[in-house]
Amino acid sequence: MEQQIAQEEKKPNALAFQVAITFALYTLALIFVMNLLGMSTQIEGTPLWQKVISVVLSYGTFIIAIYYAQNKHKQDLGGFITYSRAFSTGFKVAAYSGLFIGLLMMLYYGVVDPGAMQDILDAQIKAAGDNEQTLKGIEMMSKYMIYMIAFGSAITYTLFGLVISLITAAVVKKERI
Repeated sequence: MEQQIAQEEKKPNALAFQVAITFALYTLALIFVMNLLGMSTQIEGTPLWQKVISVVLSYGTFIIAIYYAQNKHKQDLGGFITYSRAFSTGFKVAAYSGLFIGLLMMLYYGVVDPGAMQDILDAQIKAAGDNEQTLKGIEMMSKYMIYMIAFGSAITYTLFGLVISLITAAVVKKERI
């Protein structure tokens, strides 16, 4: 009964929002730094170690962010949290992060560094080679590439966060007996 009252009083929304904003800004900074260093994973022939570093720095930190929010909310509730409450907290972080990252991708590729978008398009054109139909498709989609990247990032982080939230909620949960 005591845990239920604590759960009704303390909602994870503000915490999830803060963690998601922080992670989205971290992701934007990571993209900026990696592009500055010339470490783009979209370019063909990128060394494996660069791809591994990129994945660890982006998704590894995302896992930590979700776990942090769940664990912090557990502490706010007095050290106890149900599986569904932990999952809900983690999924809120994932959904907010996906939304913010999508918006920041549009901002980054559209305003901050439009040259990075052109680099992606150039890599696509190079990969297409002499295939006339593929080149025409790339040319037609180039106007919408920013939106596709933003939408793809938002969906990817949300779905990946869903799975991670399911797993970490099982680790974090601790119910009163």
